[in-house]
Amino acid sequence: PAALDRALTAALDRGAKVPVVLRLTEVAGYTDWALLLSARSDRQVRGIVDGIIGALVDAEDTKLLGSDGLDHCMWSVLDYADFLVHVFYHPVRLHFDLESMWSDAPRVDLGLPDELYDDTELLGLAAPDPMPAYRGDLAFGGFEDEFVDDPESDNDDEDADFEDDYEFDDDDDVTGLETADSDFAGDDDGDETKPKPDDDLFEP
Repeated sequence: PAALDRALTAALDRGAKVPVVLRLTEVAGYTDWALLLSARSDRQVRGIVDGIIGALVDAEDTKLLGSDGLDHCMWSVLDYADFLVHVFYHPVRLHFDLESMWSDAPRVDLGLPDELYDDTELLGLAAPDPMPAYRGDLAFGGFEDEFVDDPESDNDDEDADFEDDYEFDDDDDVTGLETADSDFAGDDDGDETKPKPDDDLFEP
C-alpha cells in the first residue's frame, strides 16, 4: 500500500535498520501488513516513530488509530488499521522475535540494499532490564486467544480421534448391550436352556 511505502521511506530516512514487511492477512486476521524496524537506541526509536507519524499525518484514507509503547520507546507500535508498524530497540526485537511468531506470513521483497540488513553494529547493544512488556494486544484488534496461552494445550496426550471412546465402554451397565448369556434367558418355569425363537435358524 502507498501509505505503508511512505512509512517505510520515512523510517529509513531516520536511520531504521533491518526493515521487514510481512503479509498478515491470512495469519493474524486483524490487519493486512506489518512493518518491523530496528533502531540502535530509544531516542532513535522515538525519532523513527515521529518521522512515520509526520509522513502519514496528511495521507488520504490513512489514520493513526492507536499507538503503544511511546513512553519508553523500547518497542513502539503504530496502528494504521490496514498495517501495523513495530519499531524496536534491536535487542527487544530479538527477544520477542515476531518474525518467528508469524513464520507463516509471506515476507515482501523490498528490493533494498543489503547494508540495510547488516545488523552487526546492533548485536552488541545491551538488552534492557527489565524487558518491556509485550506490545500489541486486544487494543490492536487481536483475537481474544491470540496473545494468551491455551490452557487446553497441556492435554496434548489425549488423542482427539478417541473423544467418543465412551461408545466402547466396557461397563456392563451400558444401555442396549446384553451379555452372551441373554440368549438363554430362563422362562417362568426356570428352564434356562430353552432356546430363543430364532435359534431354529441354526439347526444342524
